[in-house]
Amino acid sequence: MVEGVTSIVFAQVVKVEKRTAVVRIIYFFGLFALLISFRNPLISVTIDHLIALLALLLVVGYSIILLVLIGRNSFHERLGHLSNALDAIGAGAFFGLFLVFPAEGIRDLALVLAEIYFFVPIVISSAKVKPSHAISSAVFSFGFSGVVIVLHLLINGSSSRMGYPVYIPGVVLLSGIAMWVTTLTFDRLLREHMVTEDLARSSRRLRMAMEIVQISVMNLGEFVNNLDRISNILSSGAHNQAKSIEHIATSAENLKAAMGGITESTSRSTNSIKQTVDVSNQGNQTMQRMIAEIADIHEVAEQMDASLDLINEIADQTNLLALNAAIEASRVGDESTGFSVVAGEIRTLAERSAETSGEIGRLVKQMEKVIVIGGESSNEAGEIFDRINKDLSQYSDFVRSLNMAVQEQLAANRAVSDSLDKIHDVTLDNSKAADRVRDVIGELKKEVSKLKALVDGKLVEIPLISSGTAKPLSSR
Repeated sequence: MVEGVTSIVFAQVVKVEKRTAVVRIIYFFGLFALLISFRNPLISVTIDHLIALLALLLVVGYSIILLVLIGRNSFHERLGHLSNALDAIGAGAFFGLFLVFPAEGIRDLALVLAEIYFFVPIVISSAKVKPSHAISSAVFSFGFSGVVIVLHLLINGSSSRMGYPVYIPGVVLLSGIAMWVTTLTFDRLLREHMVTEDLARSSRRLRMAMEIVQISVMNLGEFVNNLDRISNILSSGAHNQAKSIEHIATSAENLKAAMGGITESTSRSTNSIKQTVDVSNQGNQTMQRMIAEIADIHEVAEQMDASLDLINEIADQTNLLALNAAIEASRVGDESTGFSVVAGEIRTLAERSAETSGEIGRLVKQMEKVIVIGGESSNEAGEIFDRINKDLSQYSDFVRSLNMAVQEQLAANRAVSDSLDKIHDVTLDNSKAADRVRDVIGELKKEVSKLKALVDGKLVEIPLISSGTAKPLSSR
């Protein structure tokens, strides 16, 4: 409250000083113009002109500085006393100059204008609502007007010719005392009014504040209710999410187990295919050896065929010899009967050898055909083994690649499983946090209910304060 009154009074002082500075400049320029009209400086420059010019420069210069300080918000309240002193000095200077002028023309008007300015600071002090300024303006005006009157009396030696100006200091002093009393009254009334106004304003502000608080409590209650619904939704979502994460984690574990089984199966398949490839390679090598052996048998059969040709040639020659022997035996006659028998046996043996050789030749030819067919089949079987070996090699590479892919997938599944475990932990923490938030919101709802009840109780009793019959608030 005191700060409010002080700030209001200071603002009033600044406003009055600003206006007074402008009036001061205009007023003293008018007094200086009157002085020049009495004594033209173009004709002769006297001490009166210098005194008037010095007083004008002092008052106008101070007024300009004061306006600059006010414009920069650098005005200090103590400058008001300095303004009163300079006003009294300026008014005293022109008052003294106009006293010595002869009573002719508008000299009396100029004298009255100079005398009036002794009262200007006193009257202005009432607008400032500062008793101290009223005292300082009265003291300065009384002092400088009295000094001028005393100097004038000392110089002229008589007060009968001065007239009413001799009473100016007394009138100024009485005016100052009256204005001081008036200013005190204004100050007391202002402070009392400020107290009453502050109480009324405080009551209105309190009522408005309580209404705002009530609205804020209602909004807070609605906000807490919305927050409660949101927390319930979040809590339910967190629990459902935890269950979903557990289900996903179980599925991930099952998938990891399945991928582990696939890995073992692909590993066994790789080993089996490797063994099959080894057996296929061994069979291919055996088939190659068999093809080589069949080729050797074919060569042996060809050699047997050549031997049979030689045997047939020998049989033919033997048969030819037997025929010659028979011819010779028939030529000799009976003496050659034994020789003839031997020749017949030889011929019979040659024929049997030829038949046997032919039979063997046929068998060898059949065996050659069989060997050729077997060699061709063996070659085809070798080619088939080669193709099987290549296919098994490709299939082995495929299974190996599949095994590597399954291993990578298994590693990825492990990483996913670890991530799911972490997410599951975070989800559980979120679920617990959601439960705690819900509990806190429940407590907050209780506190909001208590605050709402308390505010409602206060709002009922606020109008009683302004009526002066306020009752003490019941404790809750």
